[in-house]
Amino acid sequence: MKVDYKVVIVGAGVVGLGVARALAENNITSVLIIEKEKGFGRGISSRNSEVIHSGVYYPKDSLKAMYCRMGREKLYPFCQEYDVWHNQCGKLIVAQEGQELLLDELFQKAQINEVPHIRMLNQKELGLMAPEVSAHSALFLGCTGILSAHELMSAFLRISAEADHDLLIGATVVGGEQKGDLYQLSVLNQGEGIYTVVTTWVVNAAGLNSDIIAGLLWRKDKIEVPQLKYSKGSYFKLSSKWRNKFQHLIYPIPDKEHDSLGIHLSFDKGGDVKLGPGAEWLAGREEDYSVRVEDQELFYNDVKAYLPDLQYDDLSPDFSGIRPKLMMDSKEPSDFYIHHEEEKGFHGWINLIGIDSPGLTAAIAIGDDVARWIAEG
Repeated sequence: MKVDYKVVIVGAGVVGLGVARALAENNITSVLIIEKEKGFGRGISSRNSEVIHSGVYYPKDSLKAMYCRMGREKLYPFCQEYDVWHNQCGKLIVAQEGQELLLDELFQKAQINEVPHIRMLNQKELGLMAPEVSAHSALFLGCTGILSAHELMSAFLRISAEADHDLLIGATVVGGEQKGDLYQLSVLNQGEGIYTVVTTWVVNAAGLNSDIIAGLLWRKDKIEVPQLKYSKGSYFKLSSKWRNKFQHLIYPIPDKEHDSLGIHLSFDKGGDVKLGPGAEWLAGREEDYSVRVEDQELFYNDVKAYLPDLQYDDLSPDFSGIRPKLMMDSKEPSDFYIHHEEEKGFHGWINLIGIDSPGLTAAIAIGDDVARWIAEG
C-alpha cells in the first residue's frame, strides 16, 4: 500500500499546529494537517482568555501540571523570537473574607508545583498593586502572562509551511482503519466527496471531537474510549472606560463544582477588558457559541465582589468557547489524555484528548514530545 504522508495531524488548533511546528524542527516534512473548519484555530484555540498559565491549580503529578510548566518555560522565548505579542503581566488570585484558607492552599500548591515568582499580599499591598480591586488578600503569580493566540498559531503555521507541510481545510475525518503498520483514513472534503489518505502516523488533535476520532479505531476492538463532556464558557466585555485600567490579570478563587477557574478579568493587546469565562455543563455535543444576555446579571454579581466600582451597564455580551473536559471517575480535576497507543496495538497512533486549559500554554511542550516519539519511531 502506497503511503501518502508519514504523519497526518487531525486538527489545526494550537495543539495540532504546535505538533506540526515541532515536526518541522525535527526535519519531518511529509505531513498533512486536516481541519474541519474553513481556517486554522477557529475552535477552542481562539475562544479563550489567551493566558500563559503558571500551573498553580493542577495536582503535582498531573499532565496538566507538567506540560503547563514545560510549555510556559518554552513559550516566552518562542514569542520573543517569532515576534508574537505577549505580556508577562502577572496574575492576582484574590480572596474575600472567609476564603483565606483556600488561598493558602493555592499558595502551598504553587510551591509544590515549583511555580516561580509567587508571593502573598495583604489587603494594603493588594491596594497598592491593583487599586480598583477589593479583596481581603491575594496571591501574586509573576510568571503568568497573556499573548495573541492568533499570532502564536500563525507563527506555528509559518514554520510548518516552510517545511512543505500540507494543510487541508474544510475536511473531516470520517473513518479510519489499521492496515498492518499503516493507517487508512477516510476524509470527507466538502464538494469533493470521500477519499482516503494512507499514513504511518496519526496525531489526533481534534479538540472537541478528539474522543470521536479515537473511537473510529477503538470501538471496533471494543476498547473503552475516553469520553469528553462539554463545558461552555461565555465572556462579557467591559466598556471603553475600563480600557488600560489594569496591569495584572484578576482571578477569584476557583470554582471546583464546574472544574473552572471562575469568572476572571483579563485584557488584550489593545487594553480592552473582558470578563469570563463562565461555566455551564452542556447536556449534548452541539457547538452553540451564543452568549445569553440574561447571564449579564450573574457576571455582574460575581465580579462586583472584587471590582466594587463596576456598573451593570459596563458589561455587554462578547463571545463564548467550549472546553472539552475529560470525564473522570473521581472528584479530581480533569486531566489531559496524551498517549501513543502502542500498548493497545496501535503503533503510530497518538491521541491528544481533553486538551482544555492550559492547552494554549502547553502546546509547544506537547508538540515537542509528540515529535520526539515520531522521530524515534
